[in-house]
Amino acid sequence: MPARDLEAGIARTLTVLLFSSTMGLAGFLLFLVQPMLAKFILPWFGGSATTWTVCMLFFQAALLLGYAYAYAITTPLSVKVQAVAQIVLVLLACLCLPIIPSEAFKPLDSADPTGRILGLLTVCVGVPYVILATTSPMLQRWLVRMEPGLLASRFFAVSNLGSFLGLLCYPFAVEPFLSSLRQTTLWSIGFCLFAVLSAASALVVLARHKAERPPEPEVGRAAPPVEAAGRRAWWWLVHSALGSVLLLATTNRITQWSAVVPFLWILPLCVYLLTFVLCFGRQVVRWRRLFLLAFVATAASSLVLSRPELPEDLFLQVGLQCLTLFFGCMICHGEIVRLQPPGRQLPYFYLIVALGGALGGAFVTLAAPLLFSDYWEHPLAIGVIALVAWGRDVMAMTGPAQNALRWRKVGIGATAGLFVLGLGAGGRAEWSDDAVTVDRARNFYGVVKVYREDQDDPAEYSLVMQQAGVDQGSQYQAAERRRMPSCAFDERHGLGLALRHQRRRRDGGPQASLRIGIIGLGAGMVAAQGKAGDYLRYYELNPAVTDLAHRYFTFLADSPARIDVLQGDGRILLEREAAAGQAGHFDVLIIDAFRGAAPPMHLMTKEAFEVYLRHLAPDGILAINFELDTFELAPLHRGLAAALGLEVHWFETAEGADCEDPVSWALYSRDAAFWTVPEVKAAISPWRDRSDRRLLWTDGSSNLLSVINWGRDDD
Repeated sequence: MPARDLEAGIARTLTVLLFSSTMGLAGFLLFLVQPMLAKFILPWFGGSATTWTVCMLFFQAALLLGYAYAYAITTPLSVKVQAVAQIVLVLLACLCLPIIPSEAFKPLDSADPTGRILGLLTVCVGVPYVILATTSPMLQRWLVRMEPGLLASRFFAVSNLGSFLGLLCYPFAVEPFLSSLRQTTLWSIGFCLFAVLSAASALVVLARHKAERPPEPEVGRAAPPVEAAGRRAWWWLVHSALGSVLLLATTNRITQWSAVVPFLWILPLCVYLLTFVLCFGRQVVRWRRLFLLAFVATAASSLVLSRPELPEDLFLQVGLQCLTLFFGCMICHGEIVRLQPPGRQLPYFYLIVALGGALGGAFVTLAAPLLFSDYWEHPLAIGVIALVAWGRDVMAMTGPAQNALRWRKVGIGATAGLFVLGLGAGGRAEWSDDAVTVDRARNFYGVVKVYREDQDDPAEYSLVMQQAGVDQGSQYQAAERRRMPSCAFDERHGLGLALRHQRRRRDGGPQASLRIGIIGLGAGMVAAQGKAGDYLRYYELNPAVTDLAHRYFTFLADSPARIDVLQGDGRILLEREAAAGQAGHFDVLIIDAFRGAAPPMHLMTKEAFEVYLRHLAPDGILAINFELDTFELAPLHRGLAAALGLEVHWFETAEGADCEDPVSWALYSRDAAFWTVPEVKAAISPWRDRSDRRLLWTDGSSNLLSVINWGRDDD
């Protein structure tokens, strides 16, 4: 081999390695930062699942802006000017580091914080993220000019592989071991490394720069079908948007059952990115009919399942949802790959794909809450993907017309079936024999419903408030039972014991007035235990809950106690009150803020409990409402009590206590006398896990998987 050819081969190899490393690291940082910052700010916005979808909308829009920049400068400007501009912008982006969110963006009230989140992310990470987003299309375009024989679009798979690894890295190698502040610092260091590689890539381009010449045709793949450029761009847009809608709708569906944690964000996003890697790296377009059949089967299975009650049910449903997402995105992204253009058009191609992703994100985050009163975008996305895929499949057939007609009929039938299944699954509670939904509200914080139950039995007829599939309180409608709290909120169970004890120890005897704080309004059942002279202060995050509680339930109006309802995240409001010298001095502070069946993670950390104790009277009682079916919280309660010098016990609510799924209470107190009261001692239940295991969550380190009930209970 001539020396010149050998040197050229080595130079080409080194260039490919440099460019691949730069694109891979850019993809890694692009997607590592998404769950990192979302988790950082999640407690500031009430732990709402929509925090993640708003973050996704920002990152999709920033990705679009990066692709638009890459497209804008690669068309009119010379490669030399492009390289110089990229070096300057990367250096400017380094001046925006480190990416630590400012607490000035914490919300002041419970108004929709979508704009606040978008503004926070723009200030915190906007410039570095946009620069990272320019990397893949820019470097691929440069490769096409320097090495025309390379299949530059394959490097898109390299970038997505880096993104995939960044996502997988977060829940297993970053979140468990590093505080949120440390995570942002290390990410900033990683961006500096990217800046070095990006500048080196640009310098290579400058060193090899020659006079501009017309780009040579890309080789190594078959030319796309002969279609008008505008028509191809339309299909890029449609399929990209559908994949994005399915991703976010699936994430919403998963997180409404359980806690809002990075792992449940990352899993669907990993599946989504994996389909990009497979489609762009392996060119699996020929399997599209198989993917379509699998998509119909998994979607039908996932739509008919009800809310999971046990860990095994949860994992089954998450698995089915992710399989549906996988096959749906393989259809969408496979079609994008089938229609991708030659290398010289890649910046425009990626711009349209990014635009579709951003439009899909905007639809789920901004439009769907206005158009739909529930998460109907999920079955809608499934049905539209099935319909579009069958339509494209029928158009691509070359067999007899009768055969095409048969496939068309089957496709329409399958799509109609998916729509019916989706509507049926979502509407079972609305139209079942014993439960009829009377009102429903959807906002940033989720979907809240009010429904009638047992209408045919005057004594049992009640209105129930529900959020994320879990009841948030109910009220009998019969006049003689209207002020009777149901389930675990009556005087017989843990909360009633705490209130009764605190009244007895006051100078006024059993009728002594109390100061009671409650995080989480629900239907307002705690107010039923309020007496004349009591003061109750509710902290409620969701304005829709407050509105429905006043409109359909009379606990607040019927109570003789004086009641205030403060709108906003309970922890943030308590922090501000303490900082202003307005500690509540509550005799009992109640945390009744479960979202679905999961613990409110930002309300169950050591720092959160320190806030509660600043508002609790010295002999006060802290009451935590929780469930034990899916999550075993005993180790967490023991760990928090030990860290803060409290004593804690579990007070189980017996089955059949006027509710189908009774919740229980963990009561904390420093008051030794409380634990010696005979009725209190008799009501204490042994912790179900029968162990001494302790767990402590902090604001910087909390992991839902650590409290999953893996069958440790010993009933």
